[in-house]
Amino acid sequence: MRFTPFIALACAATLSCETNREDWQRSNLARGWAKSSYRLPHHESVRFRHEARAAGQNGNREICGAILRRPGDAGTLELIFADNESRHAHSYELSLRSVKRIRRIAHTNKAEIIGAFHSHPTSDATPGRNDLTHAGVHSLLLIHSVPTGRTRLWQVVLREGAKKAREVQLEVIGRRLRGPSPLAPSPGRPLPDDEAIHDLRTR
Repeated sequence: MRFTPFIALACAATLSCETNREDWQRSNLARGWAKSSYRLPHHESVRFRHEARAAGQNGNREICGAILRRPGDAGTLELIFADNESRHAHSYELSLRSVKRIRRIAHTNKAEIIGAFHSHPTSDATPGRNDLTHAGVHSLLLIHSVPTGRTRLWQVVLREGAKKAREVQLEVIGRRLRGPSPLAPSPGRPLPDDEAIHDLRTR
């Protein structure tokens, strides 16, 4: 899979674009900040799935963006979608303008940038070697696989000097009308029934 690095969530408050390669390797996210499980609002998961499918049908293109964590709600993820500036299939790239926009949104909402998300048009939702190379240690990677329909969450960890992906539990929250969840159940724990899913307002 061809990969054009677009963003490294090098620290909780800073995004880096293609012009600043060294920052991709850095991470100011403190060890131990991450939780063992996270929640994704239903409207975010639906948009992620639909846009990933549409992009995949348009020449195997990917969608991409940043993951924010708002203060006081550390377990709920917020997705900031960005335009994929790459002209190639199976790749993604973010413009400097988009990077500045994401920084501004995070600053305005007093939120932290804790990871990135993107889609895989023809492969599963597992981070590839380049996904890990350009991700900050301790940051999160949220990946949706178009062919499998699964969305999985990973944390980048450092083991024996190499970056590895550790899967993190993820569940969808908020009411859905019908049909299967766009996210696979978290490891060892099924998603709750519709009646048990509580309504969350993040905006």
